Amino acid sequence: MKGIGQRFTAFIYIVASIALLIFGRSQTVVIEQVRAQIFATFIPVIDVVDIPREASSGLSDWIRNIAVVYSDNEFLREENAELKRQLAEATELEIDNLRLKNLLNIKDGTVATITASRIVSDSNSPFFKSMLINSGTNDGVKKGHAVVNEEGVIGRTINVARNASRVLLLNDINSRIPVKFANTGVNVILAGDNSQELQIEFMPPEESAALGDVILTSGMGGVFPPDLPVGTVSEISQFGEIRVRPEVNLDRLNYVSVIEYEIADFPVLNPEIQAETPVPPPEPQEEQ
Repeated sequence: MKGIGQRFTAFIYIVASIALLIFGRSQTVVIEQVRAQIFATFIPVIDVVDIPREASSGLSDWIRNIAVVYSDNEFLREENAELKRQLAEATELEIDNLRLKNLLNIKDGTVATITASRIVSDSNSPFFKSMLINSGTNDGVKKGHAVVNEEGVIGRTINVARNASRVLLLNDINSRIPVKFANTGVNVILAGDNSQELQIEFMPPEESAALGDVILTSGMGGVFPPDLPVGTVSEISQFGEIRVRPEVNLDRLNYVSVIEYEIADFPVLNPEIQAETPVPPPEPQEEQ
């Protein structure tokens, strides 16, 4: 009986489907109207049913945004704490530096830009590395003034005329300038040898260098101000020879600046006070 009932039900569905197909082809207008009425009836229902889904989706996005904001907030808190710590350390170092300067009565030297100059010629000689600039005594240039550009040290003036000056470059074989290692503060001499690179001289035997070490001016000698970039260690031979690549490309120079560095002088006693200062008598010598 159960199988007969299922077959009858299937037969009824098939007959109904065929009837609907025949009716739909003959009554197209009626079917379209019924379809439109069904859509008009169920679309509001679908909108109502879709409200919880949209609400849950909006809630999920809101929770996700809250999580992102919380994560960013934690990162900013940590970054702010680190910046405050670095600021405190920098302030403390600055205060300590000022205290030490006051304690030692150290005065910084003064740096003055004399003039900006254009290079009018260079030596192009394998035995002499120099260049000629279009500034001289009329512009305030003197022998021994430092010559630099925005990248670092170039050399120093060796001959000065009224409207021109000769500049000895760092890589000339006669060039010797006092420098230091930026990371250790070790003072050495940087010498030229007429090649594209420079050489470290008088390196203390107990000190060592590494590739990439930055070389700065030490401020000694009274020509170059301290802490100007000079070059970077580019080669260390097995015999301990240290080569330095200049910070400035000495073959591609157009404009330079001539600067003057003045070290603070020692205080001079008042002549009247110096005259009143008693001179100790010479010690008596024993007779032979």
